[in-house]
Amino acid sequence: MVKNNLPILLIQYWCVADTGADPLALQKFLDNGCNQFDCSPILPGGACFGPDGILGHSSWLLDKFYREFGVCEKGLGFITTTNPSYDDCHYP
Repeated sequence: MVKNNLPILLIQYWCVADTGADPLALQKFLDNGCNQFDCSPILPGGACFGPDGILGHSSWLLDKFYREFGVCEKGLGFITTTNPSYDDCHYP
């Protein structure tokens, strides 16, 4: 995209789990969040299940909340410009 003969840089942002976050708080977030959203992509057989771990699963759900509500849960996640998508697991 170009405006006034200058390219416009489109920067994307994602909310991902903080490696320093309390694992119990992340699990609680997952448990509550999956009652609001379809978490099938992070369940066994889902495109974002592997590797099976709290950080990966939480990152997927944190970003889902970020997309829906515009908030990255403080203390659990942080904003990044690095796309966390991998293999067949695609973040928006």
